[in-house]
Amino acid sequence: MNISDSMRKMLKDQSSRIAIIVVATILVILALFGVLDAVVSLNKVHNGISVAGLYIGRQDKDAAKASVSKFADKLENREIKIEYKGKAWMINAKDLDFQVDERGTVDKAFKIGRDGLFKSIAERFSLWFVARDVGIAFNYRQDKLDRIIGKISKFIDNPAEDAQIKVIEGRVTTTPHRNGIAVEKKLLSDKIINAFTSKRVQRIEVPTRVLKPDITEAHLNSAKKMVREMVKAPLSLKYKEHEWEVSVRLIAEWIDFSKVREGDHWSLTVVFDKDKINKYLEEVTKGVVIEAKDAQFKIENDQVTIVPSSDGLKVNLSKAYDDILDASKSKKKREVLLSMETAKPKLTTEEASKMGIKEKVSSFTTFFNPAQASRVHNIRLLGSTLDGKIVAPGEIFSFNGAMGPRTAEKGYKEAPAIINGKLVPSLGGGVCQVGTTLFNAIFFGGYEVIERHNHSFYISHYPLGRDATVSWGGPDLKFKNDTSAYILIKVKTTASSITIDFYSTNQGVKVEYTTEGPSNFRDVAPQIIEDPSLPQGVTKQEEEGERGCQVIVYRTVYKNGTVTRQDKFVSKYVPKKAIIRVGTGAGGPPPPVPEATSTVEVVD
Repeated sequence: MNISDSMRKMLKDQSSRIAIIVVATILVILALFGVLDAVVSLNKVHNGISVAGLYIGRQDKDAAKASVSKFADKLENREIKIEYKGKAWMINAKDLDFQVDERGTVDKAFKIGRDGLFKSIAERFSLWFVARDVGIAFNYRQDKLDRIIGKISKFIDNPAEDAQIKVIEGRVTTTPHRNGIAVEKKLLSDKIINAFTSKRVQRIEVPTRVLKPDITEAHLNSAKKMVREMVKAPLSLKYKEHEWEVSVRLIAEWIDFSKVREGDHWSLTVVFDKDKINKYLEEVTKGVVIEAKDAQFKIENDQVTIVPSSDGLKVNLSKAYDDILDASKSKKKREVLLSMETAKPKLTTEEASKMGIKEKVSSFTTFFNPAQASRVHNIRLLGSTLDGKIVAPGEIFSFNGAMGPRTAEKGYKEAPAIINGKLVPSLGGGVCQVGTTLFNAIFFGGYEVIERHNHSFYISHYPLGRDATVSWGGPDLKFKNDTSAYILIKVKTTASSITIDFYSTNQGVKVEYTTEGPSNFRDVAPQIIEDPSLPQGVTKQEEEGERGCQVIVYRTVYKNGTVTRQDKFVSKYVPKKAIIRVGTGAGGPPPPVPEATSTVEVVD
């Protein structure tokens, strides 16, 4: 080893010793700093820390919490002004159920500089030179904020409008496009929350973005030329010796447009409104087409025969649409030869023969007062609506679902009906006569009753315990066709009766029933009204009363001699209060309080 090598080795050893001394010195300084900082920050938030702009460094937890609590009171009572082009909305923290989590805020600040030995020392050292804001911890209702932003957006948002083609008196024109505007909801949400969690922010400008339309005037050139071609002359439609001319005005009314996107580009395709063309063709070809006829069920001597269905003839609407559109765009002959196709019936002879509608399987008749004209009218209208309804195997039939609401528009008249325990005029009064008749047809057919309700009051002219009340939006009558054959419902009315028959396949059903009651009679005291217009000693019964009671009907259903169902129908009728007027006028001694009678006959 020569002298130069020795010198290099000595210098290298000296540098290593210096480096070790420097590192050791730094570590000692950091350790001394850590000890000093730990003493200064013992049980305190470290130096340099603030929350939402509020400085809480070098405060113990109690002091920091007091500072945050005072700051929280300001934030939780803050009102923010949101502005857009002269329009302003005021929102306060309570609108969002905004609350500062004071303990969570202090704990988050206190935790800084206390996460691992070396990391904590470095973090605390940096806080002496670079301050840190950790923000507050808080809670709020996002759904309430969304509703507020929704109201603001409803005021500001305005969709973009595409440029359009219009035909006015045979002249093809265009309307210009228009840009739209929309609130940047996420950005506005962030701004509002920031305003409620910052030291000074109390005013926000609503952020918006411009909405561009898909179709501008430049996109319309090709479509505009096509429209001009389509409305240059009338069209001729022909079928055999028949011919119809489609005017330019009508062609213009048919024209519609379809937006087509290819990548980032949009274009406009000219089409026709199919519904308008179909409606026109169906109207003008009425004398040419032949309506298809459904199979019909003909009833003679309680037996059913099938009147065969027949095919019809109709315009091939799909082909006609394509041909008319092509002809309108053609520069040659503007003529369309209409094509016909077979029109199939909704119910074919083959389908009807497989339904099992062969014979009468159930029937029931109820009677009514023919003098009550409005009620008789409603019963007949209801019967005609119910007549011909078909219930498939496994189907649950709903009276309200099949009949729909009873309205004046449908022809129903006002007649007495029980509503909320009172007899009042009502549209469709008499509906329960039909419901009760239908229930008994179901009852004696042996079908499964899904829903049935008795009237509020006992009605003597209905079968005991076998009445059924129905009302739109209220009680319903439902049954299930639990057989393998369809049911055809037929309705007949006379001046004083309604009969409902079920036609299906006789499956050996027999129904037996017993009736228990009436029992559990309940009376209610009459309502006495003093009437000075009546002489003292005179009484007048304004409304008859009715005793409340209970009736139970037990039904046993047999099929080919085997019991298949046993039912219990419980009817609880509430008492009806009699209303009696007692004269208090001059003359005569005070009259005795009369007893209420129970001879009322409710007509619903």
